[in-house]
Amino acid sequence: MSTQLLKLSELAIIRSGYTFRGALEHDPSGNVRVLQIKDLRQNAAIEPDALIAVTWDTRTAPPLLQPGDITVIARGDTNKAALYTDKQPVVATSQFFIVTAKRSELLPEYLCWLINLPQSQRSLERSGSAIQAISKSSLMNMQIPLPSPATQQKLIALQALWDEEDQLIACLRTNREQMLQGIYQNLIRNEP
Repeated sequence: MSTQLLKLSELAIIRSGYTFRGALEHDPSGNVRVLQIKDLRQNAAIEPDALIAVTWDTRTAPPLLQPGDITVIARGDTNKAALYTDKQPVVATSQFFIVTAKRSELLPEYLCWLINLPQSQRSLERSGSAIQAISKSSLMNMQIPLPSPATQQKLIALQALWDEEDQLIACLRTNREQMLQGIYQNLIRNEP
């Protein structure tokens, strides 16, 4: 049995983030956190406690991210996707598209992983000269293979192992560099 290919629009609802008027200022007593592109440049995960807070106007309900929503950076060279897993009130700016799975057999972790794959990123049509941007229709037309939930789970687990291996290799490199620096310093100090 082969895996069926579907357009992302058949599997998920895609909406734009919220357009804020004016510059965003951090309000320590704010009741809503705001996700901006700069928050995902260094991190692969959405960390609500690291985001600026704003006080939301009570006349309208904020378009909050829900656990399982995927944010996709709409502008720039890479259109990284990040899965929201928290319950804190967070609003993504208009610099993002928000993807919400509408079929129960589609795991959000799998969809996020798939959007981040190099071949998926290459499939997104970009426009603009100074700052590249993807269109909502380009994201909606992305081809998504939909294997069984069990296969999706295996892919997620495999990626987690690769990520862990990458972290261990990075730690080993750091330890080796520190060890070599110590050996070099010791040899220079103890030279006859």
